[in-house]
Amino acid sequence: MKNRCAIARAFVAKAVYNMPTTEILMDRLKSDSRLCGWEKVTAIPSQSTFSRAFAEFADSQLAERVHAALIDKHLGKQLLGHISRDSTAITAREKPEKKTKSAPDKASKKRGRPRKGEQRIQEPTLPRAPWP
Repeated sequence: MKNRCAIARAFVAKAVYNMPTTEILMDRLKSDSRLCGWEKVTAIPSQSTFSRAFAEFADSQLAERVHAALIDKHLGKQLLGHISRDSTAITAREKPEKKTKSAPDKASKKRGRPRKGEQRIQEPTLPRAPWP
């Protein structure tokens, strides 16, 4: 029972660091035994002791009680603001509608030199003003 506090810290560390198995937690504790409060690597309990303690913690809902205590301590009765987003499908067209072509005001002119035998009508130009 004297190691229950350190094992409880290991239980929280396993959840925080998202360790899927107790073996991974044991390997991590062997590399850094002070992580949860053991001074020596030899003081770390066996995997079966961890499993029994974790089962007791799960039955007593230790994680939920710790979470509730943290919320009460740090937030109290304060309300949290949040954003709700709606992901409802909106019906819309898949393709845009085709635009109807309006009649052009001017006849389109091709750029460049006219072809052999092609006659283009030149529009009258305004005379240039002399340089000052």
